[in-house]
Amino acid sequence: MSAMNLRVMTFNLLTSTKQKRRHPWRLRKRNIARIFEQWQPDVVGTQEANYRQLKELSDLLPGYEFLGEGNLGSSMAHSESNWYCATFYRRDRIRPMDSSGLSEARWLSPTPEVPASQFHLGTRPRLVTWNNFEIIGTAQPFVFGTTHLEAVNSWHRQRSVAQIRQHVSQKMEELGEKIPLFLTGDFNAVSKSPEIKAMVDQNRPHEPLFDAWADAHGSESPEGATFRGLGLRDRLGHALLGPRRIDYVFYRPRMEIQTVQRVDFQGLEHRQSALPSDHYPVCADFQLAP
Repeated sequence: MSAMNLRVMTFNLLTSTKQKRRHPWRLRKRNIARIFEQWQPDVVGTQEANYRQLKELSDLLPGYEFLGEGNLGSSMAHSESNWYCATFYRRDRIRPMDSSGLSEARWLSPTPEVPASQFHLGTRPRLVTWNNFEIIGTAQPFVFGTTHLEAVNSWHRQRSVAQIRQHVSQKMEELGEKIPLFLTGDFNAVSKSPEIKAMVDQNRPHEPLFDAWADAHGSESPEGATFRGLGLRDRLGHALLGPRRIDYVFYRPRMEIQTVQRVDFQGLEHRQSALPSDHYPVCADFQLAP
């Protein structure tokens, strides 16, 4: 891969407290590590894993480090209920520009600097984490964020999207409009929803982002659906709602997209109990302008 290419992935890892009997983490984590090893992403935005999961996955991936924050804040760092928005990065390709080794965490709430805060009627606190990175061997910096939006309340998601766009605008003011910025995440919303339309709408206040899958493929198709599901309830959801693309790689400014692919679980389907997650990852290759 060229020094100025960047392979970005988003991956909801499924918390270990869900599907723990039929799809235990001790089996799933090894197949998640295999996906990392096969695809070799430079930087991966992950959602929903707790700290123990992240640490155990990191132990299987000696070429990667991770940074992040949990939705319940640092005081609950080791709680199984503390869902992290964490970023894994390849140590031979990427380095953080902040020597503290911490992520900037912004809660999606009326008080974004208050840990574990949330909008009214949300199912749980939600946040977005940001890090500034540099591609090793180049002078190319970039900003990388990952988030996991509200699962049930659309109003909550729409408020969160407006806040995220405000965060992005602030970063552009601080760092300049030309610096590459990526935002990955499980948005719990399909591309035609008001919240995803609001992410890319150039006529709204604050900076818009671009949807890598839409820009690369032009239209929706079942092959782009990222919610796989595990178990009977999810199969019923598929029957009622159809295929859903709810995991995204957003970016700005405009740059060359080489490929955007859904990462299927090929070679793993025969081991149903060890399927990596109820979400398929999405992997996007970008050419960063020198």
